[in-house]
Amino acid sequence: MLRLARPGPVKNRRVVVAAAASATLLLVTSACTPGAGASPTGGTSRGAVPDPGLVLFKPSDRQRAAVAEGPKVMGSGAATTRHPGKVVVINVWASWCGPCRKEAPDLAAASRSTAEVARFVGLNIRDQRDAAQAFSRAVKMPYPSIFDPEGQQLVKFSGQLSTTAIPTTLVIDEQQRSAARITGPVDRDTLTQLINDTANGR
Repeated sequence: MLRLARPGPVKNRRVVVAAAASATLLLVTSACTPGAGASPTGGTSRGAVPDPGLVLFKPSDRQRAAVAEGPKVMGSGAATTRHPGKVVVINVWASWCGPCRKEAPDLAAASRSTAEVARFVGLNIRDQRDAAQAFSRAVKMPYPSIFDPEGQQLVKFSGQLSTTAIPTTLVIDEQQRSAARITGPVDRDTLTQLINDTANGR
């Protein structure tokens, strides 16, 4: 975390501003550097942009993911995260969550571009159904979401998904094991790459 110095003479303030700008540029540059190798503790990706909110699990370290099932936010019937033979992407969201709205177009684009290998399922928590439905319509969500206002489905993923921070996204491989977790907003390119890598056994 960048700590700002207390106000001082103009000359000193200029030095602080210059140092802050240099630090910011360094952070931006570092964030654009491809990572190398998977890590169960996060921070690097198989060619993806390094992100402290990204945790990758090597195939040999993966644990079987839980299965969530429940009523759909939109329409009737139930939605499930059980899709054997497909990569599954679970995104935890709420209508009152600003970052959820920000990432929604990227999730929609990624779901369309990976439709042959992946299935997306939203998990809507701590929300009112009418607000969740309005959100889904506004962002044109192309995949189903499970309405889980009390978090009963979310707690099944304790240890795999955060039960306090949203948005969070879990990528599950074709053997229904957790392959990657993203805490915070995810962008289309990173998510698409994670899905394709997972589908290819990496």
